[in-house]
Amino acid sequence: MGLYVYAVVHADGRSAAPIHGLLEQPVYQVAAGGLAAIVSDYPAVSVRPERKHIAADQAVMRKLYSERDMLPMAFGTLTQSKEALVDFIEQQSEALNNQLQRVAGCIEMGLRLSLDVDDLAAFTVERTPTLKAARDKTYARRRPPSHDDMIRLGQAFDTALKVYRETQAAQLARAVAAVCKEVSTLPVRTEKELANLAMLVPRDGLAAFEAEMEAIAAGFGDEMVFSLTGPWPPYNFVTFEDRLH
Repeated sequence: MGLYVYAVVHADGRSAAPIHGLLEQPVYQVAAGGLAAIVSDYPAVSVRPERKHIAADQAVMRKLYSERDMLPMAFGTLTQSKEALVDFIEQQSEALNNQLQRVAGCIEMGLRLSLDVDDLAAFTVERTPTLKAARDKTYARRRPPSHDDMIRLGQAFDTALKVYRETQAAQLARAVAAVCKEVSTLPVRTEKELANLAMLVPRDGLAAFEAEMEAIAAGFGDEMVFSLTGPWPPYNFVTFEDRLH
């Protein structure tokens, strides 16, 4: 019988979350030194990302991060035996303790900053004098722009948008850094998205943090859309050097 591993926590004498995990199996702890893994029995060698499995994983995670410091494992993390899990924890104990100290008392919040504009190109041109001049020069000639002209103009647009995005993302990161413990900048996912941040926020200061986010949002233009998500386990502030087997 293998084990599904949800997270690593301090072995502080508390019992595991009173909840069932994947396949309705009871959740329990496997202790190793001063640490413990939160697990449930799992009879297969892989986990399909089905809705029922994801929901069960998230239910356990919610119970954990709302109550205690934890290092979340990636969805689908399995180990072949309790002995292999204990070996992993013992070998990684220093790194795991350091990371638990890093996220102590905190949960993760996500923040996306996006543009709510119909025409991204026109919006960027109007805010970039050099790009506007290049556009006007390209279309000022009597003949239609050549293929090379359009390529150069497209490159100028990409550069201008990149600079604008980086400027807005840096401004946002500086603002939120004052109201959270740590900020991680993540890749944007859409063309109109300007920033994608993960923030480590004190668990007991969440209400104050959300109020500060409203104040920060008010300082940006009306064309900006703020999307605050969470709380989540601190996925973006935890790394595991070696894979669990």
